[in-house]
Amino acid sequence: MFSRKILLTGFVALFWMSSHLFAQKPTLQLKESKRVITLDDEGSKSNLIEMKSIFTPAGTKKVGTLWTITGTKDKDWTFTKGSETTDNIELEFKRVGNYSVSLTVTYSKTKKLKNGEEEEEEFDISEDRDNFITVTNNLDELTQIHADSNFVKLVKRASDYVVKPKYANDPTPYIFLAKGFYGMYRKDLKDPEIEDPFEEAVTATATAIEKDENGIFRMPIHEMWLTNFQNELLNNGIIYRLEDEDGYPVLYTNTDKVKMAEVTTEMLDACEQYFSVTKNPIGIKFVEAAIRYQMKDVKTANLIWKTEIDHLLKLTDLENFTDADKDALRTGLILSAQQLIKRDANTANARTILKHVSKWFEYDKDFIAFYEKKYNSFETDK
Repeated sequence: MFSRKILLTGFVALFWMSSHLFAQKPTLQLKESKRVITLDDEGSKSNLIEMKSIFTPAGTKKVGTLWTITGTKDKDWTFTKGSETTDNIELEFKRVGNYSVSLTVTYSKTKKLKNGEEEEEEFDISEDRDNFITVTNNLDELTQIHADSNFVKLVKRASDYVVKPKYANDPTPYIFLAKGFYGMYRKDLKDPEIEDPFEEAVTATATAIEKDENGIFRMPIHEMWLTNFQNELLNNGIIYRLEDEDGYPVLYTNTDKVKMAEVTTEMLDACEQYFSVTKNPIGIKFVEAAIRYQMKDVKTANLIWKTEIDHLLKLTDLENFTDADKDALRTGLILSAQQLIKRDANTANARTILKHVSKWFEYDKDFIAFYEKKYNSFETDK
């Protein structure tokens, strides 16, 4: 009996180990040194990107590696290290554009046949990245025109660039186009062909954001401008229309229904515009939800909260948020928390979302006034 028990235990352990090993599958990772590079106007500057294939065999045998990069080899890009079949490669890009990358590793594993013989079966595992590498241009001409504050000329010259096939997928000309329109708006410059430069700036920025696959807007010179532009929308469209209560923002109220509807519409328009010029719309969506709940559009507000609260609780950092995005998030959460308390008749949801972001806004005066002073960090439910 004792020996049968040992035998059974050993069999179970062996079965578990075999099943565990069998369940393991090979994995593949693609690691890159960067995803955005900038050429000079002549394309003579060395622009190198390293990429690595990291294959974990998990009991299989690696057979081969194959890299595929869109564009034309030795014309759009060239290998400076390695080749299509090596694990580690280095590429020099020569032409503006977005480049997709595909990495495929072929591996084999042994299969036992019914007659007792063995044969090798081959399989592929791939990593496919669309528009993975962005190659842009300094566009020194446009940079200089912007530095000279010649905004009407900047609009004209940037408009010439955006229609060139070479820049079809490059956000950079649209960034300068937006900078030109925004400069015209700030300086109140007139041109008979441009009716509303601010609206044009929003449209051009939205196009640049859409085309910015890999973070050209994170380049310091562009990120600083984008933050200022976003702040213009956020402050003039929303922040300055809010009221103050005990040191934190609350939604505007007015017994005059016409005035109330006017301000509410303007704030929702600003939310829509801001949404189009950010890669981090979560904050402005919380602002919108609060406004819509106040105007008794409960269905839309609840749909936004259902989606965005889930997104918020999965958010681990604000690394890619501009300063304006952070302000929008803080404001949206404070406004939404107030409306959620009204909706729920308790602070459960408000406490959850504010507690999650407290580490990011622990020194912010508006956040402290609402979360810590008014509700004592929601230590007790009210």
